[in-house]
Amino acid sequence: MSINHQTIQAIQTLTRDIYDDLVEIRRDLHRHPELSGQEAWTARYLEEHLRKLGLLVQTGLGGYGLCADLVTDPAKPTVALRVDMDALPIQQVSQATYRSIIPGVMHACGHDVHSAIGIGVATVLTQMRAALPGNIRLIFQPEEEEITGATRMIRAGVLKNPTPAAIFGLHVAPLPAGQIGWTDDLFLAGFEHYLVTLNPQNGYFPPPSRMDAVARRCCQAIQGFNRWHLPLTWTEMQHFWEMMQMGPPQLRRFIIYDATTNDEDAPAWQGQFGLGIKAANRHLRITGLGRVRATLNTICRATYTHYRVEPMAAMIDMRNDPQLVHANLLALKESLGADNLRQLKAAFPFNCEDFAYYTNVIPGTMYWLGAANPADGKYALLHTPDFDVEETCIETGTVAMASLLVNTLSQLTTQ
Repeated sequence: MSINHQTIQAIQTLTRDIYDDLVEIRRDLHRHPELSGQEAWTARYLEEHLRKLGLLVQTGLGGYGLCADLVTDPAKPTVALRVDMDALPIQQVSQATYRSIIPGVMHACGHDVHSAIGIGVATVLTQMRAALPGNIRLIFQPEEEEITGATRMIRAGVLKNPTPAAIFGLHVAPLPAGQIGWTDDLFLAGFEHYLVTLNPQNGYFPPPSRMDAVARRCCQAIQGFNRWHLPLTWTEMQHFWEMMQMGPPQLRRFIIYDATTNDEDAPAWQGQFGLGIKAANRHLRITGLGRVRATLNTICRATYTHYRVEPMAAMIDMRNDPQLVHANLLALKESLGADNLRQLKAAFPFNCEDFAYYTNVIPGTMYWLGAANPADGKYALLHTPDFDVEETCIETGTVAMASLLVNTLSQLTTQ
């Protein structure tokens, strides 16, 4: 049995009642951003709010991670919500009263919003605990921007004792506030990273600058493969999201290439460059590497050099669990309105998400949370120095995540 209308109304009402408090939490977090692995103040701040709710809180998980449990009956199922906490090394240009007070660091990816929503969900469901058909685990994760936090949290045991039956997540997006983007397939793709080293052929002794020039030529050729480019304006971004809703085959089979030299430390990188291949699946990433090798062969023959490609890092695909997605669609429509849901048939090809490591262990799904209000100059364009959100997205996210958690528990306890 799914969540009923009265329960959704209760979630909506309780969220409205605490909305102003959640905005202040978001703004406090926004003023005090901390980089990956340095989230000490953030962790203490969130812990204080969680303990006031009477939750069972574990700290120091995977670094500065937190895990808070709302236990109604240990014999019943548990479902989880994951939110992230860390900020980025970007100098904020906003003059908002809640702008970052930390030079060179800002919440340019909305993790302050995600954390505020996590507190919102904890507060709402704590007030409804007598009516909950199971238990809730709230995971506040550090180090998402370094894609190291999820694996550290998993090793610390956040998916054990008990193992959640499902996990949910969300991420702010440059969509109008109030909207939710969903997909039952690829949410964000993985990648393969390599180091390419060029060396002269035997008997050929070029100066180091010559090897650097060849490296730059290789990078230029590889970057030229790209069909898709990150939209930089609101108009371009909206066109891209509309295309994702249509899901043309060429976008559903995207390959993104990144090849760059390290100009900041050129002496240490003579004749070397970094190569990244991001694609809609691992087979396409392997195909992309083959295309790169073919190009390197051509350039190296012409320049009397040879190359070596060394794997450096990799990231798995973040795919939503189709059954979990469809089992919760009616609850989302009921809680937010059908007109506020956007089905995406292709993934956004320019980001990754370490939420994938949770869904590699248990069923999970992630949603895009519209956070923009162009009329107010808030575009929610990720990783930009003027990043900001329409704060009503906090209400939308809290209602959506609380509804999904309760709906999933309702279905699990009536199977």
